[in-house]
Amino acid sequence: MYAVKCPCCERSAFEDDYYKTGERYTFCFRCGFNYTKTIKNYTEKSVEYKEEANDGQGVFILTKKDGSRKSIMLNKSINDEDVKKYTAEYMDDEINQQNSYLVSYKEGAFTILLGTPPENFYLPFEEYKTKMFAKYGKSQFDFMVPLEE
Repeated sequence: MYAVKCPCCERSAFEDDYYKTGERYTFCFRCGFNYTKTIKNYTEKSVEYKEEANDGQGVFILTKKDGSRKSIMLNKSINDEDVKKYTAEYMDDEINQQNSYLVSYKEGAFTILLGTPPENFYLPFEEYKTKMFAKYGKSQFDFMVPLEE
């Protein structure tokens, strides 16, 4: 896994590329963009893939005090009912609210609805990439940018 530039918000997204099978998963924990390319059918002579992509409408990151985490990519605009539901989950006693947040993304703008996103949340991809290479060192492959929330 490594970081890539999100095609939706141009921040850092996570990409997991299974080069041997051709499968790929991309998730942006900033805007909620998500893309999957998975094997649909496989024979000795051919591989058929299924591709799905959803432009980001936001994310809900919920971290429990035990360290477990739930990430929800919002594939539709968030409404008042959604906000009430997510707020109830966010307010649960088991939740670490300092590491949890709800953000909507619409027309290029982020709106923080609950919590506080991490520091790197706000960095455009090129700034994030520079910061990660300075912190962890540059990989022999330029496209392999280290991951950090």
